[in-house]
Parts: sequence; C-alpha cells; structure tokens
Amino acid sequence: MMKSISATIFAVFLLLLCPKLWAQTRIDGEFRIRSEFRNGYSGLPGSSSSPVFITGQRSRLQIEYRKDWLKTKMGIQDVRIWGDEKIYNKTGVFGDQSSLDLNEAWIELSFLKNASLKVGRQYFDYDDSRLLSNRNWNNNSVKYDAVLFSIVNEKYQLQTAWSFNNENDVNLDAFYPSGKMKSLGFARFQYNLTPSLYASILALGSGFTRNDSSETIYVRGSYGIYISYRNSGINSWFSYYHQNGKNAQGTNVRAWNLNARADRSEGRIRPGFGFSLISGNRLTDVSNDNLFDLHYGVRHATYGYMDYFSNLPKSTGGGGLNDFYAVVDLTLNEKLNLIAEYHYFRLNSRVNNPTSLTVNFYDYPLGSEIDLWFRLRFSQMVSLNGGYSIMLPTGTLQLLQQTDSRKSAHWGWLQLTVKPVFLTYQ
Repeated sequence: MMKSISATIFAVFLLLLCPKLWAQTRIDGEFRIRSEFRNGYSGLPGSSSSPVFITGQRSRLQIEYRKDWLKTKMGIQDVRIWGDEKIYNKTGVFGDQSSLDLNEAWIELSFLKNASLKVGRQYFDYDDSRLLSNRNWNNNSVKYDAVLFSIVNEKYQLQTAWSFNNENDVNLDAFYPSGKMKSLGFARFQYNLTPSLYASILALGSGFTRNDSSETIYVRGSYGIYISYRNSGINSWFSYYHQNGKNAQGTNVRAWNLNARADRSEGRIRPGFGFSLISGNRLTDVSNDNLFDLHYGVRHATYGYMDYFSNLPKSTGGGGLNDFYAVVDLTLNEKLNLIAEYHYFRLNSRVNNPTSLTVNFYDYPLGSEIDLWFRLRFSQMVSLNGGYSIMLPTGTLQLLQQTDSRKSAHWGWLQLTVKPVFLTYQ
C-alpha cells in the first residue's frame, strides 16, 4: 500500500514541476468532518448505557488525468476518529504507524466510439443502489477491484464487470475469508424509452467460500428490473429483485426485494412516499434461505438514518423487513433545504420467539423512526449538513436486540464537507 501512496505523491510532484506533461489534469481533495451524539445509534441503549460524543474525519487527495482515449484516476484517503492515534504517551499524541489507504486506482481505455474498458479499484453504483453502491455515508465507502466493460450512447447503456479476489499472493490453497465476497460478476442493460423514462435490467452473481479453510465457492444469483420516470416535477421509480443459487452455507436461496418511491415538487415543497419490502425466512420453508441478501447495497439512505437495519440477519432475526416511509423536502432558498422523514418498520415474515413460553412468535411491528435534517450549501466546494433522529421501538425490537430497556433512542449529527480543487489544466 505504501508503494501506491508514494507513487501518488510522486505523480503530484511531477505534474507540478512539469507542466508540459499535463493534458486534462485535475487534482482535488475532500475534507469531511462529522460529529455525532449517540444515544442509541444503530442499537437500542440499555438501562445503564451512557450516551457518547464522537467525531470522525475523512480526508482525500485525488488525481484525475485525461488524454485522447486514456483516462486514469488515483486517490488516497485517511479515515480516523479524533483521538484514535496509537502512538502516544503522557507528553503528547504523535500519530499512527499507518493510516492512509488506497481509495481509487483505475485506468479507463476508450475505443470504438462509445465503448470503454475500466480496470482497477473503482466504484459501482447503479439505479436505486440496492445491490451495488458506494455507501458514501460510511467514511471508508465501498469500492471494488474489478474489470468493467461499458458501452454508452444516447439510447442505451451496457455494463458488464468481473472480479475475483485473493487475500494474499499465494501459489497454492487460495483460502479466503467466508465473510468477504470472493467473486463478483454482473451485466446491466439500460434502455432510454423517452427523455423522461428509462428501464434497466441487472443480473449479478456473487460468490462466497464455504468457510475460511475451503476453496468451495457458492454463488448467489440476483436479478432485477428498475424503472425510472422523471417529468414536470415528478420523480418516481420502481424496482424488483429476485435471488436464487446458494448462500455461503450451501443452502438453496429463494428471496426477493420490492421497492417503489414517488416524489412531486409543489413549489418549494417536495413531498414523497415509498416502501421497501425485503423477504425473510419462512418457518414453513426450512429447506431454503428466503432472507434477501443486501450484498454491498446502500443502507443508510434507505432504511432509516439511524442504521438499525444494516445487518438484516441480526436486526430482524432473519425475518426480513417491511419499511414504509414518507418524506417532505422544503427548499427555503437556493442554498438551504429542510427535510423530514418518517419510517414505519415491520418484520416481513414470522420469527420464532424463544424468550417466551406462552407466545410462539414475535409481533410484526418493530418501531418508528423520525429523521429531521438540513442541507446547507455555502458554495460549490463547501457544505454543512446536520440532523436529529429518534427511534421509537416496539417490544419486538427490544427482544431482538436483547436489551433490558424499551426507551426511545436518540442520535444527532453535524457534518462539514469541503471539496477544494487544487489544480486544473485543460
């Protein structure tokens, strides 16, 4: 990793000293600092739990280069919690041994007018981001080491990608952690029916090893359709995904996910509503895995900002999730938006209740979440976001999370983002 970081720093130095090497070059950065008050973020607080205040920071440096049919990008990032340094003593805090990471590193070759081949560490994020996303709320974000072939024109798009991973540079016995995706391949086709309407289909295969000491790979297939319509202040979309194949334990998969949302602008107010139905395991079908796998899909922006349902097997006991929500976005002026969201969560299927001798199953309702937040843009480079959220749990959520309290959970946050452009050359 340090070799990649050194190469990035050397490239910046070379570009600054040798303007004749420049084609279309851009060097930019990002500083994102987020402070949070957590009293039940991502999990219900216990009766004796104490709230915490925490600040995290993401710092990025990126270089993008274009010339003729060649485009490249390399970016490094440092992600830290204020105060997490490991090198310190009573006289001072001196830093970490290594905290930089390679965020992006890819080359893209264009050919045949509309086709391109992109190789290296890159982001995948399409349509409603239900299976592949960059999950940008997470300071590290999610990226993929892969090969991507694309054809893009005004009428249609085609993307197909492949990735196969190893943990070390080995010659034999390429064991891989079972909790990490071993292989990924997908094909996506989008057709623009009108300027306002398009549809896309996606077929994706993801492979996981049976265990940490096995080379057997089980592949889960995910197939979906997405339809988007935008016109005259209306923004609406619909998606459906089906999964088959085998999960990481070798069990047959039969799962599905249905989503829809519609927003309409009414002057400065834009109300919207939507739902996401995620199938869960069925007690009458023990031979199959019916819990839909979210893969590397988005969580924070879809299932409540308090992130209670980022891990569905754990947070729902395998019962899946029904999320019904309403949103109101108020534009006060060109720089400031106020947003209010309400989520109502339920289990998608019955879950056994092992804690009770009289009640066999948990009740379906899980709780309600209220998210209030704002977005303030000082300029193209500087923005400030913040908000406050409340989770109102039911007894089912309390039992699933194995806490001794059913009190409401609270979370507040404030995030400053600055994206400076250090150099551009056309």
